Amino acid sequence: MKLHPFTPERQIGLVYQVEGLFADVTFSAATKLPRSHFGERLGRGEVGEFVVVDVGGTAAFGRLLRVGATTSNIEALTEGKRRVPVEGRIQLLSTLHLDGTATRGVLKYPKVGDPVYAASTEAILDVLQSGVSDQATSVILGRLSVDDSVEVSVPLHRLFGRHLAIVGATGSGKSWTLARLAESVDELRGKMIVIDATGEYHTLDARARHLAFGSVADEPRGTVLVGIPHHMMREADRNAFLSPSSGTQLPKLRDAVRSLRLANAIANDPNAEPAHTSLLDADGTIQKKGRAIAQYGHAARAYTVTMEDPHAPFSLRGVARQIQWECVWPTSRAATDCYGDLDYQQIGYVSTLVSRINDLIQTPEVMGVIDPPSGTTDALAEIASWLADPDAHLLRISLKNLTFANHLREIVVNIIGQALLGRARNDEFRTIPLVVAIDEAHQFFDVTVGDEFANTRLNAFDAIAKEGRKYGLSVCVATQRPGDLPVGVLSQVGMTIVHRLADGRDRQRVEQAAAELDHSATRLLPGLVPGEAILMGVDFPVPVSVRMTPPTARPASDGPSYENWG
Repeated sequence: MKLHPFTPERQIGLVYQVEGLFADVTFSAATKLPRSHFGERLGRGEVGEFVVVDVGGTAAFGRLLRVGATTSNIEALTEGKRRVPVEGRIQLLSTLHLDGTATRGVLKYPKVGDPVYAASTEAILDVLQSGVSDQATSVILGRLSVDDSVEVSVPLHRLFGRHLAIVGATGSGKSWTLARLAESVDELRGKMIVIDATGEYHTLDARARHLAFGSVADEPRGTVLVGIPHHMMREADRNAFLSPSSGTQLPKLRDAVRSLRLANAIANDPNAEPAHTSLLDADGTIQKKGRAIAQYGHAARAYTVTMEDPHAPFSLRGVARQIQWECVWPTSRAATDCYGDLDYQQIGYVSTLVSRINDLIQTPEVMGVIDPPSGTTDALAEIASWLADPDAHLLRISLKNLTFANHLREIVVNIIGQALLGRARNDEFRTIPLVVAIDEAHQFFDVTVGDEFANTRLNAFDAIAKEGRKYGLSVCVATQRPGDLPVGVLSQVGMTIVHRLADGRDRQRVEQAAAELDHSATRLLPGLVPGEAILMGVDFPVPVSVRMTPPTARPASDGPSYENWG
C-alpha cells in the first residue's frame, strides 16, 4: 500500500513565490518537526534534500538548492532567540502521482500558498525507479548523500545504453567508481574491456584477463605481453605514426607499402613465377631502377588481392629503403619501357621521412609493439579470443609500459577501437553487448596528428560514441579533464557520474552537455567529498547526489608519499 506523500507530520513550509522551474518556500514549520518519522530520517530544510509540493493533489517533486534568512532575522539570534524564519529555493524536477508513478518534468506548477513536505524514502524511490520494470537488471551504485537509508540502483539500460561518462578531479573517487562498475559487470556476467592508461586497475587481478603493451613489469601474474603488428594499422594510423608530408613523401610512402606487400606475397608464394621472384632484391625490397614496367605490372596483377588488402603484411624494416627505390625518373607507360634512373631530387624530398623511419626501427620500445618478436601475442587476436569466451567477463588492457613516442598510445587505442567498431557493424554485440571503459579518455578522443598541411584524425572512439550504441557497443568515458573532451562526445552520453570538479572550464563542459544539470547544481560540484558524485542522465529521472559504494579491489590510484623526506 502506497503511503500518502502529503502527511501533516512531514510539512515543512509554504510556497510564496514561483519562477520558472524554481519555487521559493518559507520553512515556517521545519523547526517544529521531529528528527524522524516512523523510524525514517526526516528532512527539515537542508541543502540537497528532496521535497514534494502539493499542487492540487499532484506532487511536484524537487530538490532544495538554497536556504537562508534575512539579515534582520539573523540579528535576532544575538538576542537569544533560537528560532528565526528561514527561506529556501526549490528546483522542480519531476511529477509524482498518488499511485506511485512518476513523470519526468513538471506537469502542474505550484501556486503561492501550496504546502511543502519533506519527501519520504518511498517517494524518492518512486521517482528514481520510474519507468523501470521489475525484471530490469540493475547495478547498486551507492546511497543518497542526504539520506543513507535510500539505496540507489540504476538499470543497465540506463547506465550503459547510451554510453556513460565518469568525470572528476584527482582524488575525487573517479577510479573507485570505474573499478566498482567493472566488478558489477563481472558479477552480472556481462562483457567489459578496461583500457587502463596508467596501470592502476591491476588490482582487478583474478577477476579479469590482463593484456599489457611494452612490458609485463609490475603487472598481475598471468598477464599476456601483446603487440599490434604494424600492418594492422589503417593508412591514417600509419600516416599519424610516420608523419609524411602531403607533397612528395605521402605518395612515395603509399607506393613503397604497395611494393613491399607485393614483395612479401612473392616471397611467401612457393609457386611464384621466376619473372616475379627476379623482382626481389637481396634485402626483400623491389628495386624499380631499370626494371621493365610491364614486368612489375604483370606481378602486381597476379597479386592484386594482396596488394589491395589494407592489412596485408609487409616488412616495416624495408620501408625506408623501398621509398628510395620508388624515386625513379618518370617514363612513358609503353610496354617496352623501363623505369628510369634514380631521381636524386625526389630522394632529397623524402630524406627526412627516410631518416625518421630509420630512427624508429632502431627504437626497441616502439618496434617491440608494432613489429613484435616471437613470444609476443597479437593483441587483436587475444581480444577476439576473449570475446568468444562466454565465461570471460573482464578484459584489462594496460598501457602503463607503452611509450608515448610517435603517438603510439593513441594509435594503438585507435586500432583497437576500429577493430571493435568493425565487429559491432557485423552485429557481433547485439546479443551480448560490450562496454569499453577508457581511463584518461581525454588522451584518446579526437586526436589530430600532424600540421596544417598534412594531418590525421584518430577518431575511432568518436565514431563508437556516435554510432556504437545501436550495435550493442557502448563506451564508458572516464576522465579528470572533461574540458579536454570534444563537446560532441559528451553530448552522446546518456548518463554521467560527476565527482568533485573544481575547475570552472570542466564544470562548464559538463553543464553544456547535460541540460539536467543547471548552473545552480554545478555550484555543488566543488563541495562533493571523495567518493560522492552526482548522477544525471537523459534517461535518469532526476539528478541525485550519491555516496558511491567502494569497490572490493580498490585501484592503485594513490599518489606518491613524501613521508620519507627528511
